[in-house]
Amino acid sequence: MAEKRSRGEVRNSKLQKVAADLFLKRGYEGVTIDKIVELAGGSKSTIYSEFGGKCGLFISSIENLCRESNEPLTKIDYTGLNLEGSLKKLSFHILKLITAKRAVELHRLAIGEAVNCPEVGEAWYTHGPARTASFVRSVLEVHRDELQNATIPLDRMAVILHDSLTGDILYRLLAGVGKHENDAELERMACAAVDVILANVRSEVA
Repeated sequence: MAEKRSRGEVRNSKLQKVAADLFLKRGYEGVTIDKIVELAGGSKSTIYSEFGGKCGLFISSIENLCRESNEPLTKIDYTGLNLEGSLKKLSFHILKLITAKRAVELHRLAIGEAVNCPEVGEAWYTHGPARTASFVRSVLEVHRDELQNATIPLDRMAVILHDSLTGDILYRLLAGVGKHENDAELERMACAAVDVILANVRSEVA
């Protein structure tokens, strides 16, 4: 039985990966179940039984793409870093992730399709931006002692920092008028965003 489940997981993973690549390239309407099966193998009945059809597979693919994008954030080593150092390191990695070509394509795809399918938008937001912001919240929680007198709730502080990172640079990339910055520039932007947030927190404390 375990072997059968393992084969099923491998099959479903391949379907999701192939479907994700197709959706990113062609959009939802530009992809057919027949094309997915042609490239991934399996059968149309599998897509219906496992995902409920094309829309279900699309949503599952969005979730997987978001998890794939956020995976590097789970492996950051904060050893020896204080709150400021931890936030700057995390912020740099967030900027690298959200400005990657595949992440920008995913953002554009999810927002475009969410108008007609709210479940797509919910899946993208939950496993994408909300999940990314949760990493900021986790760092703030670890260093709560440095923020004990701050009046801004940690949840809100995490969202503010996340939004300051993903604002202008991402809007430009989505609109096709921005460029992919090098690591040095991303690090500068990350540090500036953290400095602004912490300056406000420290001014409250003072």
